[in-house]
Amino acid sequence: MCFSRKLAFATVAGCILSFVSAVNAGEIYNNLPPVTSIGSFDPVFDDGPSYNSFSTGSNAELLTDIKMLLTGTGGTPSQFTVSLLADSSNAPGSLLSTLGTFNDSDKLSLTASVVDVSGGSYALAANTRYWVELSSTAPSPPSTVAWNYASSAAGVGVSSEYWAYTPGGVLTVSANSDVSTPYQMSVTTSSAVPEPGTFCQVLTALGVGVFAIARRRMIRS
Repeated sequence: MCFSRKLAFATVAGCILSFVSAVNAGEIYNNLPPVTSIGSFDPVFDDGPSYNSFSTGSNAELLTDIKMLLTGTGGTPSQFTVSLLADSSNAPGSLLSTLGTFNDSDKLSLTASVVDVSGGSYALAANTRYWVELSSTAPSPPSTVAWNYASSAAGVGVSSEYWAYTPGGVLTVSANSDVSTPYQMSVTTSSAVPEPGTFCQVLTALGVGVFAIARRRMIRS
């Protein structure tokens, strides 16, 4: 294989690898056990709604999955809701999307367990903070759900974020770096729509490869 063809194939391969890495953004927040487990929790009926923030990186992404470490009585007819909120000056802001409403009896147990919440492929902007809200769903009785919290700010994407709750109906927000007891969750994203620059790189590389191969065939003929 001549040098020009090798160069063309190498360029194409490199750009395809860049394309794949852009598509698979992966985990942007995770402090689920065993990283920072402490065994303590805040019940939503007493201290809720409860909130945890996370932030995106330099690319727009799709929210694909959220997992939360939750505890509850279970077996009750009540429900809880998980929602995605905008940020308002490092505090929970307006509702963006309701990610799911769940029966206590289906999801909760006295032993803390990881509850999987679909992200609904919600489009997240680049370099933006968002909040996950855990709340009890009307009508009564209130949900028994409680969100377990960590003993430190360790974990992927955790130290620069915030957590909040509403004891007595008063919103209290704390920085993870100051008060190291953020709620425990993981957030996974993917980039379904690559950046325009990524498309251009792939198309350019393919063009170079096709041109090199076509030119070689013309010379040989």
